[in-house]
Amino acid sequence: MKYELQPASAVLDKNGLTITAGWAIVYNVDAKGEFLQATYQYLPTGVGLPANAYLDAPKNVKDNQAIIHNGQKWTYPKDLRGTTIYSTETGTETTMQEVGDIPEGYTNLKPVSEFDVWNGEKWVLNAEKQHQYEVNQALAKKNQLIAEATIQISYLQDAIDTDIATNEETELFAKWKKYRALLNRIDVNQAPNINYPDKPQLS
Repeated sequence: MKYELQPASAVLDKNGLTITAGWAIVYNVDAKGEFLQATYQYLPTGVGLPANAYLDAPKNVKDNQAIIHNGQKWTYPKDLRGTTIYSTETGTETTMQEVGDIPEGYTNLKPVSEFDVWNGEKWVLNAEKQHQYEVNQALAKKNQLIAEATIQISYLQDAIDTDIATNEETELFAKWKKYRALLNRIDVNQAPNINYPDKPQLS
């Protein structure tokens, strides 16, 4: 043919070496085999393809798939990178960083509360765990209120012991002691259904 209207195409032998120099469409991948881009590459006689490059074209995929070459062929695993997932052990939130299915021990279902546990298929409320949390909260509040009452009683006790207490202080002293006694009677195991006594005030 007098004129070549198309650029010469490279021809490679079975060993991957160029036997006829020319241009080839090359499909490039990164170090993990994920497709990057297609480029035109000039291949001189006697050389092979650049590293991480292939001549066979991958197929197009959906947005939730990746294109990966495993060294033998193109594969099309799920691509859930950026998806929020949750540990089925702790409920801790993390983000998918790698191509592939959701790893074992994780789910894309978000727990409804901090008291949820994974039953193998979904999150369910652990009533015992929730109740224990409420008991701990009630115990902390009870102890804090008792400590506050004890401080007030101590101040008023000093005034009474030194015979300088006013009638109002004597009245408050009795009310604070009664208040502390009522606090001590609180059964925190009844949480969250606890009625705390009102703090003492002068009548």
